[in-house]
Amino acid sequence: MTSSETTESYEVSFNVLSHIHLLVLRGANWVFESEYKQFFIKYDEPSYIKHLKLEILAQVASISNINEVVNELSEYVTDVNAEIARKSITCFSTIAIRLPKMAKTVAGHLKNFISLQIAYVTTETLKELKNILRRYPEFIDEFVPFINPKLALEV
Repeated sequence: MTSSETTESYEVSFNVLSHIHLLVLRGANWVFESEYKQFFIKYDEPSYIKHLKLEILAQVASISNINEVVNELSEYVTDVNAEIARKSITCFSTIAIRLPKMAKTVAGHLKNFISLQIAYVTTETLKELKNILRRYPEFIDEFVPFINPKLALEV
C-alpha cells in the first residue's frame, strides 16, 4: 500500500467518522451503542482520527458497555501523546455527566489517575473532577478528602 492510499483511507475514515459524530450528537447514539468497539483507537491512526473516535466513544457509552469503554479509556490515559491522554480524561467527564447512574463509578476511575504522578494527567484529571463535582455536588464529601492529600503544591 502506498502512502497516498493510506492518506486517502484516513481521509475517508475521517469523513465517515465526522458523519457518525454528527449523528451521535443529534441523539442517535443508540444506533452505534452495540458497535462501540469500532471506535477504540489504534496506535497507528493519525491524531485527528483518534480525537474523533474518542469523542464518539464518549457519546456511545451506555450502561451496558460502560465497563469496557472505561477500561479502554483508562489505557489511553498513559498514551505517549499527551493530547490523547487529556482527551481520554475529558471523555470520562463527558460520560459521567451523560450517564448519572454511572457517574460515581466513572469519577472513581479518575481518582486513580492522580496517583500516576504525570503532571498533565493530574492537571486534566483535577479539571474534569471539578466539572463532575459541579454537576454532582453530593460527591464532594467523597472526593475532596482524597484530592487534598495527593496534591503537593510547591510555592
